[in-house]
Amino acid sequence: MALNWAAVAKVQALNMKVIAAAHTPGSCADVTGNVPATTEPTPKPKPSSWAALLKPVNGTGGSPASKSGPMSGSRTNGHFDTFYDNCSAGKQPTFKSLEDALESWQLNFSAPPVQPRGLVNTGNMCFMNVVLQALLYCAPFYNLLWSVKAGVAFSFKATTPLLEALIQYVHEFKHDRTPLAHMLTDLVEPFVPENVYEALRKKNVFQTLRGQQEDAQEFMSYLVDGINEEMSTILSAHQPSTIVSPGASDNSSWLEVGQHNKVMSIRDSGVAATRTPITRIFGGLLQSTLDVPYTTSGGSAFGLKGKAPPSSNREAFQWLALDVSSNNVETIEDAFDEFVAPETIEGYMNVLGESVTATKQILLERVPPVLVLHLKRFVFCPNEGVQKVHKFIEYPATLSLSAKWFAKTAEAARHRNSKYRLSGVIYHHGSQASGGHYTCDLLRSANEWLRFDDVDIGRLNSIDDALAEKKDRTAYILFYTICH
Repeated sequence: MALNWAAVAKVQALNMKVIAAAHTPGSCADVTGNVPATTEPTPKPKPSSWAALLKPVNGTGGSPASKSGPMSGSRTNGHFDTFYDNCSAGKQPTFKSLEDALESWQLNFSAPPVQPRGLVNTGNMCFMNVVLQALLYCAPFYNLLWSVKAGVAFSFKATTPLLEALIQYVHEFKHDRTPLAHMLTDLVEPFVPENVYEALRKKNVFQTLRGQQEDAQEFMSYLVDGINEEMSTILSAHQPSTIVSPGASDNSSWLEVGQHNKVMSIRDSGVAATRTPITRIFGGLLQSTLDVPYTTSGGSAFGLKGKAPPSSNREAFQWLALDVSSNNVETIEDAFDEFVAPETIEGYMNVLGESVTATKQILLERVPPVLVLHLKRFVFCPNEGVQKVHKFIEYPATLSLSAKWFAKTAEAARHRNSKYRLSGVIYHHGSQASGGHYTCDLLRSANEWLRFDDVDIGRLNSIDDALAEKKDRTAYILFYTICH
């Protein structure tokens, strides 16, 4: 059920508790479509500029982030947070413009721990809450928003509504290096991310934004793609010659000599010409290769033998959708094996007009710093309609990408055998795509793991709790951060 804000307001502080394996969250979805009555708080006035977010509150001095004092020595992933120390001391980097900030942004895996804070479910909004929490605890993404907020004297405009909304969202969370074990009753009251809702309304996303259960992966896709489009629009005028790979600007093709001197025709398809901080965090490349033979008689008639050189497309991705429905898939590694397995296409028409058996294969070419894996749990069955795949898929704390999953190119050679550590899991509860509930487990800092269920926040004993099979939920989206 959706939680009534009036009831939330009565809670003095949320009890931090160690989550047991049998933890059972409440459901937020009403599959009948009825919308629970809620009373929402009045949203805060929109600030006039991003810099205004850092002004002293009620004359107390300093931004909310500096409430606990300078964070010298605080660590996340083993690095000191010198950037945030400088901000706390008033030594904020100053950029000429938003364009300058985006162009100057550097990938950074070090981020200060933030004080956990719940998000109010105002009516079937758990799919948004888990995605917003996951992005908050994604260090490179958080650093991106913080650097813009802290370093750009820029007034709010209609051209970047999603970016502005996310900047206001992260401002709601205080930096706090207090260990989770000591945060038993000192959590900030949960809130409604109204600015994000408003930005989505302006873009006409989810016409019935409240009262309808949506999909967390679809929401994340829209949100991240939307921010990427806003950044791309801003940067495109300043990066006219920045190309992801050869031919991306005009969709042309070229020949590439690969392993054993094999020639392959390469074409870029759907690869953005402008690199943005979003593509630098989440963006990777796939190589899709089509191998088409000639028949013996047809090829001989035209002086051709065997088959034409393989034709490949390079396709951009910001997450990988892995099919887990096969009986052969029991682990994430199995799912990757299925993802790269060659696909046979019967009856394919070659350039000679012959019906032949072609082969298509998708391989990894470039992998991103943050690898997001979407487990495709909802499949269509002719007689039953859309059904959920309930089986447990084992996923590791450290994911090593096998060389056999990569293309045989120079670009791919730089990424083979990359290693990632698990940093977040979004779960789906229930048996239907149109209903159910979403919760998530997220890495806060070092070995501190949190479980979020809207306004309820719990502390996990260890990462083993995030890896274990659970009877009431199944992993739906996995976040892996590259080891460095």
